[in-house]
Amino acid sequence: MRKVYGVIATCASATILASCGGGGDDDSGAKLACTWDKDVPLSFEERRLETPLPFSGQNVVGQDQTPFATRIVTAAGFQSFAPEFAESLCNDEGQTQLSNYDEALASVTESGKALWRAAVDRVQGKRALQASETLPRSDDRMLYWSRVQMTKVLRQWKPEWDISAEQKEQLQWEFEKASRGQTDIDFPTGQTAGGKPYRRMIVSGFDVFTLGKPGTPNTGLRNGNPSGATALALDGKEIQLSDGSVMHVQTYVLPVSYDPFNKGMQEDTLGPWFKAGPKRVDASISMSQGGRDIFWLEQWNGRFHGSSAGNDGIIYCPVGTRLPAVVLPLGQITAEGADPITLGGSGCNTVVQPRWYGSDTISQWKKDAPPQFTTASLPVEKMLLANTQAGIARPPGAKSEGQDGFDVTWHTNYSYFADCNSTTTATQPWHGVVNKMPDPADVKAPEASWCARTGGGGDYLSNESAYRNTLLRDTMGLDIPAGHIHIPVMNYFHDGVEANGGGVRDDNSYTDARFEAYRNAIVAQGEKLLTAVGESLVP
Repeated sequence: MRKVYGVIATCASATILASCGGGGDDDSGAKLACTWDKDVPLSFEERRLETPLPFSGQNVVGQDQTPFATRIVTAAGFQSFAPEFAESLCNDEGQTQLSNYDEALASVTESGKALWRAAVDRVQGKRALQASETLPRSDDRMLYWSRVQMTKVLRQWKPEWDISAEQKEQLQWEFEKASRGQTDIDFPTGQTAGGKPYRRMIVSGFDVFTLGKPGTPNTGLRNGNPSGATALALDGKEIQLSDGSVMHVQTYVLPVSYDPFNKGMQEDTLGPWFKAGPKRVDASISMSQGGRDIFWLEQWNGRFHGSSAGNDGIIYCPVGTRLPAVVLPLGQITAEGADPITLGGSGCNTVVQPRWYGSDTISQWKKDAPPQFTTASLPVEKMLLANTQAGIARPPGAKSEGQDGFDVTWHTNYSYFADCNSTTTATQPWHGVVNKMPDPADVKAPEASWCARTGGGGDYLSNESAYRNTLLRDTMGLDIPAGHIHIPVMNYFHDGVEANGGGVRDDNSYTDARFEAYRNAIVAQGEKLLTAVGESLVP
């Protein structure tokens, strides 16, 4: 059998049983010809794989021109995943043991699961570090960049047998889901060994994003996402609550691109655990990074897309078309350098797959189907008063009301179109109160006649994940804590300013002590906030 974290081990098919340690020697099973199509167009994200950090000019100390993806994957000890994935699809002799689509699907899915488990285990200290690894365990970035290396491998794979474009796309889809922990979720039932009940919480994080233009050296490549780091740190974790019950946490990671959301990725992940049964969740929380040095507990989520591109280079609501009912035609390129629109019904409007919403929101825009705003059901007061910042070492340069950690606020702001056919918008402002409940007079809910422009968390995919999570809660009739926590941005490096920790700015470096301090503090306080949600489930 291949090593535990090798990505080709799968026993789902008889023809590849030999590679799993059974069924004879390595020559057993059918072997068909395969090759690599190096001319196939890469995805927008895959085009960044050869892009380095800045290696010359101002604010550069190091001069490493190695592509950033290669550097970060190697620093995490994940450099074998893409080569072993390639070996599982087509070996050095140009042969594959995968003789049909079903076998390929089983193998690709298992490879995705193996990548997810390796990332979780590295962060949680269950995977032995190699001597060459220079990234702290808490880092989240190797998961994203290893995944993109592997999707490139899969895109270039060309087996002898006839595989259709639709089947190839489905293999990519299933690999994406598996490598994000979306097919790895399971919950305990009944009671703990001590006779106490389980509380089941599901939490989402996000990929890294704002990664810059493919081929152009830039510092955006080195961005981390503390919501993704939180997901890796908490997957499978059990937290004892004040009554002795145990909160079991399962996590997954979402992409920073609109297409997977439009296709129903988030609902497909949550839906099975929202259904009635012994494993139904007691709380569903989405997380992403938002503002500087503050946690936002979002109250209202809007049904509207902004003008920012996803990691896939697609912009769905460009400047000049910003009305709720705007739908863009397939193939339209909305900005220079952007990729074309690929899904029907896409535009400024959020659409939901009929399999989860129960009616068609794609072929025709309807003002209130789905609703313009959804509402969080978080235990806001308990979270605000839990003093989650206590004992959290504040990173260099961070500021908050106290001496520890970060401030927390109930984020009740949003913006709207009072007339859904006019581009004129208005804003309900944030009340500005932190670490306690605001005056109720400063909190105003959206009116039914309005159309959403932004939720409290803006108009990007953070808001989208919050909207879909709470819409599904309502559609399936659940009465559980559900909502979005915007956690602080972590992408701050040493800049030579004493108040920010000093240090030397080096745009060629992929990490430094300030960057790591932000991630560690954010993840630790984020866990405390999730625990406060768990405590709200205690009678």
